[in-house]
Amino acid sequence: MIKRFLSPEFQNHLWILIATVIAAPFSAIMVLVTTRLIDLETAGMMQYANAVTFIFSVLIVFSVNSIQMVDVREEYSFKTYLQTRTITAALTTVVLFAFIFVVGLDGKQMSVILLYYFIFLIDTYANVFATDFHQKGKIRIMGRMRASGFSLVLASYVTLAYLTRDVVLSLLVAGVLLLFSYVIWIWFYRSHFGSIRTRFDFSKIKRLIVTVLPLIILTFIAAFLANAPSIYLGQFDSMETVAIFAIILTPGALFQVLLHALFFGAPLPQTSEAYASGDLKRFLKRIHALILLTAAFTIPFLIIIYFLGVPLLSWLYNTDLSPYFRQLIFVSVGALFLTLTPIIGLPFIIMRRQKVYMFSYIAVGAVAGPVVAVLVRLYGISGAMLSNLIVFAPLSVVLYIIFRRALRVEAQVQSAGVISD
Repeated sequence: MIKRFLSPEFQNHLWILIATVIAAPFSAIMVLVTTRLIDLETAGMMQYANAVTFIFSVLIVFSVNSIQMVDVREEYSFKTYLQTRTITAALTTVVLFAFIFVVGLDGKQMSVILLYYFIFLIDTYANVFATDFHQKGKIRIMGRMRASGFSLVLASYVTLAYLTRDVVLSLLVAGVLLLFSYVIWIWFYRSHFGSIRTRFDFSKIKRLIVTVLPLIILTFIAAFLANAPSIYLGQFDSMETVAIFAIILTPGALFQVLLHALFFGAPLPQTSEAYASGDLKRFLKRIHALILLTAAFTIPFLIIIYFLGVPLLSWLYNTDLSPYFRQLIFVSVGALFLTLTPIIGLPFIIMRRQKVYMFSYIAVGAVAGPVVAVLVRLYGISGAMLSNLIVFAPLSVVLYIIFRRALRVEAQVQSAGVISD
């Protein structure tokens, strides 16, 4: 039993789950603590900052980690991944300042967004180091790194928010502690990464960026569609409504992230290896297993939400949410499709069919995006509650149909190759 517990495989599963349990509720805890210790308006401001900076963090990552995680044959070196992340982080920071200038936020809102972005910037830059552990099967180290970092962030923010009721100071200290934590982890494992003081190889960086370009386009669209309701509510309604929407969105968001920790963590290299080895039947079986497990987990989740969702959230956030029961149910049902979409999209990344994945997002997003904006403008939070269903339900169906067709074509090509041999 002890030998099984200490095995690398078990530790990989254990630590990625621990890290997810700690890091996944980050934004939800920020809203929760701010609601209880400061006020609902500042909590809405926090959620608005989260929605905006999450979209910008997508630009920093630039979907390069999707390639890095499944790059079991090391097509690109760690130096190339790190150099690419350095470039995208610098450019995204410039774009963020331009966004703040154009939108014209007040001093407090600007400070909250910049400090929140500082935390996201540190995490997304360190992600290139953490993903290298993931790629090489040492996911346990990645899990420990993120778990300790976000534990410091959450503990410091909760403590300072309680003592000072100052959101700006609390965010600043939390960001600095996260920076120190990641620097220490990377320094401790510096021998794992080797020498990184080399010239930028722009030819390799360009090739990597071209490879992931379809992925970043679809990921950016997905991030915008997922966070657009909060941004629209902040523009068309009030920060208090943004906070309420963030609260009823929390169970579905945690459900999505926890399942992704189970399905995109330790099992991901095995799924990639099944395809790389040419075993398409095992590859399809693993994808189907993920889809069925997601649907199976959804049933008890929705039962809990139906009976305990409103009273539990009302107690946690010290806010009466009984008028929002219907919105909570709709948002939670939509979480199923929000969870399924990247799972069904995973094969497109492994099969290097990023363009098909991208065009699917563009086609659905071009129709669903404006619809969500109109619904939020007309019906406020009641319009926002339908966003996941409107966007991700049809997208899941479209992606699955395309995936099965692509796999069928590949199986035919594989069979033809065997016959010719």
